[in-house]
Amino acid sequence: MRRFLEPEFTVSSQSQATNAMIEPNRNGITKWRELLAQAAECVAFSPDLAFYVANPDGQIILASPAYYSVQNPTGGQGEFIASHISDFIAAHRESFEQNERVDVKGRRGFAKSCHYPVFGDSKSVIGIFGYYVDTTDQLETLQKITRELDRKNDQVRASSDFFWEIDGEGKIFDLSDRITDVAGRPAVLFIGRALSELGEFVDRAGNATGLPTAIDGRQPFRDTIFRIADEREQERFFHLSGVPFFDTDTGAFAGFRGVGTDVTERFRMEDSAARARSQLEQAREDLTNRNTQLEMERGRAEKALRAKSEFLATMSHELRTPLNAILGFSEAMTMSLFGELNAQYSAYASDILKSGRHLLSLIDSMLDAASIEANELSLTPQPVQLAGLVRKAVSIVQMRANAKNLDLSAANVEEGWIVNADPVPATQIFVNLLSNAVKFTGAGGRIGVDIEAQLDRPSPFAAITFWDTGIGVPEKMQEAIFDKFVRGTNASAYDDVGEGTGIGLHISRRLALLMDGDLKLKSKVGEGSRFTVFLPLVRFPDSN
Repeated sequence: MRRFLEPEFTVSSQSQATNAMIEPNRNGITKWRELLAQAAECVAFSPDLAFYVANPDGQIILASPAYYSVQNPTGGQGEFIASHISDFIAAHRESFEQNERVDVKGRRGFAKSCHYPVFGDSKSVIGIFGYYVDTTDQLETLQKITRELDRKNDQVRASSDFFWEIDGEGKIFDLSDRITDVAGRPAVLFIGRALSELGEFVDRAGNATGLPTAIDGRQPFRDTIFRIADEREQERFFHLSGVPFFDTDTGAFAGFRGVGTDVTERFRMEDSAARARSQLEQAREDLTNRNTQLEMERGRAEKALRAKSEFLATMSHELRTPLNAILGFSEAMTMSLFGELNAQYSAYASDILKSGRHLLSLIDSMLDAASIEANELSLTPQPVQLAGLVRKAVSIVQMRANAKNLDLSAANVEEGWIVNADPVPATQIFVNLLSNAVKFTGAGGRIGVDIEAQLDRPSPFAAITFWDTGIGVPEKMQEAIFDKFVRGTNASAYDDVGEGTGIGLHISRRLALLMDGDLKLKSKVGEGSRFTVFLPLVRFPDSN
């Protein structure tokens, strides 16, 4: 492609110039002989040189083939050079240079063109001489270097917040403008000052450390903490990294250059995380201490519970012996086994028997509750027929129900319902619920049992509901009634046998829970109550 070369400025002969002109304008060659001689003295012509000779008006008189390959003229003889070139030379009588984009054999390139006035004896401009020098390689190399520098600068900017350089004496001689955003002052104000006037080197705790030993030893260093106070006197922390550089001619130490990366936010997050960890450690320590205290309290509570259970067991034994004697003698007296008693003594004996039975019931209930709370009650759940348990419970309360003319015809369960339960505790629950229904349902009322399978739970349950048409339980007491020693409103007025202790429902719910079930209540005052026992379901009549 290289069809135009930079000429050598050596003395040459007119014949060389004449031989180099391939397409001269033969009109007025004699007139231009002197011009060509002057040109030949300036340039050593080559067949590859892109040059031309023109008259003062810019009309080309002769030119090398290489010139036409650069300029790509559209006409033959009589072309003109660019008018701004001839106008400039005519006006200023001095040379003109410019850089141009050129096309040579289909390839775009660059050339530097030089245009000179040629003076006659009268010092008037008698012509113009020009040539083109290929600068494509130089410009492309320069552009490549520029692009590489831009790429490196972009990488530096992307990986850091500012860059810096200090000389051999530790004075700043280059600092990026981005430091203005940090220090609140233009970077130029720091030029010529010590690095310590920009900030100071510190450790992670913020204590000043002085210059890194690597700087004194002229060794590279990385991620050294550097603190700068911003325009609001707020501390900003940077990781400063640097490498030494040396004079390329003498090899003498010339200074350090490097970058700074803002780590203020990272440090704040690390400090916040450290505080959070410290707080968590303190909370864990407090929790450990609290757990230790709770374990100690639990040990004391278990010890007290065992003492209570032992006390109740002892008292039960000690109380039952004289109480059985009281019950036996009072019952014998009411039955006149040892002779007739007058009416007053007979009434006293009946009251003694009634009170004794109430006291025995209270002792039994307290022992049951104590056994449950001390986890001393061992249950053995097994598949059992529900209908048989309900019939047994109904038979226990049947006489008392008949005495009040209560209808128990609906208190039964269809055969085929099988639940997983311990038969004895389950029967005790049913007896407690039926006894309460009989106790708190007025004469002529009704008591019944409903059952349904609940299959929408993770495991199936049988919901056995004992219902009555009695006095009901107020809504505000429907949960509290399962607590120990809590009785319903006016309960004592309906306790015809005086055996109510307020602990039966508490025991019943605890027993249901021990069999992986539950006991719940729905009631409306004056309309009756519905106590539902939930027990794990094994099979029901409609199932396979």
